Amino acid sequence: MERKLTAIVAADVVNYSILIGQDELGTLAALNTLQQEIITPAVTKYRGRVIRLLGDGSLLAFNSALNAVLFAVDVQRIMAKRKAAAPFSIPIDFRMGANLGDIILQENDIHGEGINVAVRLEELAPPGGICLSHSIYLQTRSAFGDELLPIGERQLKNIAEPVMVWRWQPPGVADGVGSNPCARTLKRPAHGRQILDPKVTELLVDLYVRSARLAISESFDEMLAEPDGGGLLSPEDIYKRFAHKLNGTRELLFPISIECGENIHEFTPRFWRSPQSMSEFIANVFDSAHIFFAGTLLTEIQSILRSDSPQLTKRTKFMRLVHEFLCESKVPQAKSLIRFAFVEL
Repeated sequence: MERKLTAIVAADVVNYSILIGQDELGTLAALNTLQQEIITPAVTKYRGRVIRLLGDGSLLAFNSALNAVLFAVDVQRIMAKRKAAAPFSIPIDFRMGANLGDIILQENDIHGEGINVAVRLEELAPPGGICLSHSIYLQTRSAFGDELLPIGERQLKNIAEPVMVWRWQPPGVADGVGSNPCARTLKRPAHGRQILDPKVTELLVDLYVRSARLAISESFDEMLAEPDGGGLLSPEDIYKRFAHKLNGTRELLFPISIECGENIHEFTPRFWRSPQSMSEFIANVFDSAHIFFAGTLLTEIQSILRSDSPQLTKRTKFMRLVHEFLCESKVPQAKSLIRFAFVEL
């Protein structure tokens, strides 16, 4: 067995089981056409190799991180253009995950956590989009310009450490929420769901804000309690401390899903899908790029920690930033974006 740093792309077909149930032969024929006309030529172009090819997805390996990302972007852009020019009779979308990690080579197969991360990232991606790990982002960010959206550290299933995630979707292409008539027919009916009362849904949003305020307050106190008073912490260290705490506040929201209202695009036109987990919705609204990842905000917190002010003064200054950090003014708007919330029975 041999270990090797490899770029992995995991891809699957959105709503594959539903498509197969509606038109098995038509779906398989359409996928075969896409495989021959888009996937295989792109794999050859970017010097990748197919590790596993299943009915609803595939796993590909690339020696170059940049080639892996260019492959994924190229495929998704071609798919978007084809759909815009002539919508498929069977609405097929791919979602993809890309990761750069250490893997184990064994004959014609590969193993390792690097693959598992790519697969979990693919599950987070919107239809037609790609989710990247921070490791592959660092090697390929110049290829994206400003097309990437940081969506925070996510605790991926069966992955020990949280992973910083970046998300991409073809510019100007809607994500399918309230925009594709064919996609609407694929939404699962409400049967089998326990719909939550709107008051309960609003309470959950309020509860998150309060819990998040407490979590980051505790995190700041822990920094102050360090021997150096947190003065040696970098902005990246501060971000990791807060992200870890905020991930914990969202854990209880994982079993809850939401349907977004039609006015979701008035709030943000990209990177949304419906239904989605409430934890993801909360992260998108409150931990978005211009709030949570704003370098100026983290630098301000670092300056507070490094100042010679008494701890009480430091804490007072920090709590003034908490309102901006959580952007609590978005609470009413966030509530208005939720059509309804539910749990699966």
